[in-house]
Amino acid sequence: MFKTAHNMMKLKVKITPRTPLLVASGKTFNVTRPDMEFMRVMTQDGETVYVPGSSIKGVLRAGSEAILGERCNKEPKICSASDMMCHEIRKKAAKENKESRNKVPYGLHCPVCRTFGSGDLASRLEVSDVFPFDLEDSPEQKKAKMEKIHKMVTSRTGIKINRKTGSTQDKALFEYEILGGGELFGEFTFTNYELYQPGLLFTLFDLSNEGFLRYGHSKSRGLGVLNFQVQSMKILQVGQLKGKQIKGVGVLNGNEKYSKYGFYMKEKDFIEEAFPFEDNILYSTFTFEEEVLLYKVTAQFNEKIKTFLEA
Repeated sequence: MFKTAHNMMKLKVKITPRTPLLVASGKTFNVTRPDMEFMRVMTQDGETVYVPGSSIKGVLRAGSEAILGERCNKEPKICSASDMMCHEIRKKAAKENKESRNKVPYGLHCPVCRTFGSGDLASRLEVSDVFPFDLEDSPEQKKAKMEKIHKMVTSRTGIKINRKTGSTQDKALFEYEILGGGELFGEFTFTNYELYQPGLLFTLFDLSNEGFLRYGHSKSRGLGVLNFQVQSMKILQVGQLKGKQIKGVGVLNGNEKYSKYGFYMKEKDFIEEAFPFEDNILYSTFTFEEEVLLYKVTAQFNEKIKTFLEA
């Protein structure tokens, strides 16, 4: 989208399974192992269970499409309700219309694709893989946390039912692994974002915490309710966004260079409430670690969803 960084946000998030969780690595041909094993990866500190960032991001995207689908009247419409995805619509328009060939992809995408990316547009949001330890932990701390969470991985058995007869099918017994508890840690990073986009993410966190969004495999069996807790937030603002206010790239709309991006928020893309910040010659930094401040600033981002829908 941009060749220049204007604003960046890094969220450190603790994720706690409220119900058992299964993120399956696929069927195994080892008869001594469960039919479906939990995802594992080898790290420099040993083997551990983990959740791929794509498994979380996919659910968040689907959730945003569901809640914005009919409520959002922005153009272009949310593409999940269309026969074609945003990048397909853009390419088709480029073939038929010479003017659209010169337009930047960002302005021709729906709000969800602007946030989560498309076939020809990078995502504003990056979601890291989620591990049972913080990346800043010492090797000893990581090993201790991996050992602790391994004890919470257990096996369950399932059975396939014949939907016509209501009886069990022959050879239908299968075994799968679940994570029954523990804590997982990951990072969510925004780059060159409008303020409604982090606000949308915090709304999706709230929906997840209430159990309306579920993650992983076998959600219809009650698995996959996760609790998301933002532990810290760091915001960097560069160039024209540098200063004492938290701003989104929408405020750049007044600059002729960026007007073609078609930002939704325009001059309203900032937070009026003042928060502590540090300033140097290159950028401004806002750091939130205390629970009270985190609650205040996330509430401000949530308010930007209203502004976005009304703009």
